[in-house]
Amino acid sequence: MARAGFSSATAAGFGAGFGLDLEIEGSVEAAFNASLEELALAAMSAADAVEDWGKSALRKDTEKALGPRVARTWRSRVYPNRRGEASLTPSITWWSNAPHIIEAFARGAEIRSSEGFWLAIPTENAPQTGRSFGPTGRLQRGRRHAITEAERRFGRLRYVPVRGRRLALLVADKVRRRTGQRRNNAHTRYTGASPTAIRKGNYENGVVMFVLVPAANLPSLINPDQIAEAIGREGLTRFANAFQEISRRRFGGPGG
Repeated sequence: MARAGFSSATAAGFGAGFGLDLEIEGSVEAAFNASLEELALAAMSAADAVEDWGKSALRKDTEKALGPRVARTWRSRVYPNRRGEASLTPSITWWSNAPHIIEAFARGAEIRSSEGFWLAIPTENAPQTGRSFGPTGRLQRGRRHAITEAERRFGRLRYVPVRGRRLALLVADKVRRRTGQRRNNAHTRYTGASPTAIRKGNYENGVVMFVLVPAANLPSLINPDQIAEAIGREGLTRFANAFQEISRRRFGGPGG
């Protein structure tokens, strides 16, 4: 009988990823009268298929909420993974190279600044640096990069408190608006005004780059746990089908 079960890594959280163990219960020789090598190759083939299916499902679920860049951080591996090595009990592991992002948007979390009162949330006017989450996946570090990049382009950002609310703004002065095309859609971005533009008064002041708040609540946007359950069902089905096919070839049956 084929059996699929999640490894203990599941309970450890997304930092460790999660895994699936595939194996056959009982005496494989008696049940199928097949060579161990043939059974092991079938097990590895099923594991490879489940690995790819599971990674695709995780990436698809993540991309809908967080975009392709975060989705592509999902990785997977089948064990044993040496060329030519097969096993009756292969294991599959999935993990993300951006575990902090996956964890935050899977569970929902309150984010607070670790270095002061304010937490900076970039607006659509802020420069798109491609590092919005930081090189290690930590949201705080990514926001520091974004502010540094904004001040590199526009100069010192101006702090503007919002009266009567625990809220403030970081705005850029003496900037110019430029409109271009991105993926067939018009988009607006800002650049620092040149000395000539400033002399002619062709610039804007007070363009909001960041909203400063004490804390931000991240919604739960993805559901890796649900995908993990689907992977388990898919793994059991594919693994059982592989051994049923061996039984059909050995003993005959529909299509044999």
